[in-house]
Amino acid sequence: MKEIKFLHIADLHLDSPFIGLSTLPQPLYSAVQESTFLSLERIITLAIKEKVDFVLIAGDIYDSEDQSVRAQARFLKEMKRLEDANIRAFVIHGNHDFIEKHKEKLLLPDNVYVFPEQVEMATLETNQGVKVHIYGFSYGERHMRTSRVAEYNVQQEADFHIALLHGSELTSSEEHDVYAPFQIQEIIKKGFDYWALGHIHKRQLLTESPSIYYPGNIQGRNRKESGEKGASIVTMSETTTTIDFIATSPIIWEEVILTIPEDSEVNTFYREITKLLNDYQGRNNSFFLHVIIQMTNKQKINTNDWLQMLQEEVDLTSSTFVWVHKLSIELTNQSDLKNWQEHHLAGREIMNAFKTLQDEFAFYKSVESLYFESGVSRYLEDLSEQDRQLMLESALTELGVALKESEGDGK
Repeated sequence: MKEIKFLHIADLHLDSPFIGLSTLPQPLYSAVQESTFLSLERIITLAIKEKVDFVLIAGDIYDSEDQSVRAQARFLKEMKRLEDANIRAFVIHGNHDFIEKHKEKLLLPDNVYVFPEQVEMATLETNQGVKVHIYGFSYGERHMRTSRVAEYNVQQEADFHIALLHGSELTSSEEHDVYAPFQIQEIIKKGFDYWALGHIHKRQLLTESPSIYYPGNIQGRNRKESGEKGASIVTMSETTTTIDFIATSPIIWEEVILTIPEDSEVNTFYREITKLLNDYQGRNNSFFLHVIIQMTNKQKINTNDWLQMLQEEVDLTSSTFVWVHKLSIELTNQSDLKNWQEHHLAGREIMNAFKTLQDEFAFYKSVESLYFESGVSRYLEDLSEQDRQLMLESALTELGVALKESEGDGK
């Protein structure tokens, strides 16, 4: 039975600036800046160890069209490692690293095939004599709003036909802009054995037959890109397709819940959160944690004070770190807070503001100075409806707790 094994990755975003993390202590920020490169290095080591027949890279190798020489050199180095192992790589560029004809780039080794702006087919014959046709195109501009699926057509005879596409389903979530849109039923009808997708940073299998698959990005860059990131090893035969994910990201973003019993003393809280962080410190990765403290509204925790203390306790000389980037409160006694909001003037004012800001226009109006006047506005992305809701609910809870405690103290 004929069989192939290949590695599928996408959305490397090499040299990502990690703008929102630039205020981290320098050793941590340096580790963050190196993280995408280290993940790629681990991925190439994996490809060589697994003796894959070829590697597929489904777009956004670089974080921007500028493609720094540093990032190009690091990518070139890893492609040469593949060349030394006699492994070919097939690459498309996406919306972040679209091809700009007037810019000179470092030449990649001969084992790397970069698809042009038109859909083309590349051929490969494995050491076992299995013939594979690979199809794809690279973005020639940032915004690719039209579908390119009609240009993908199975050509000639081969044992396997694989399509590379950097794009998103028309009905996909608001987390990513819709580029090179497609409909699942539309691409199923094209007759390919595997669709190697990129653009969506969350790992997901859209269909099993044929396999239409996003491997996710190789390194989480913010709280929305949580969990392990890495590469996928795909093994295909004439009857089955198996996809195995292997984590390679050196840094993991995670949200963790810490439940505090009612009327716990400060020493209990300190012991519990220290125990939690020590557990993470014992792992092989670094972590950015959002710690959610589940508690009743009778307890008082100054989250800013505790967050500062936890961050100052981080060992900056260690090879890995656990950094609490956010500490928030989730009340377990919501009914008490709701009653206070309904029967007190300040509570009612907060609820009225909360309801007003449910409207998207009103929300962005309230933060327009940040988006339209500040120097960081160009680095900010529009928030999804879910993000806005979570932000408002968090603010509602913290304001309610603060005002209720203030009232209880007679302030």
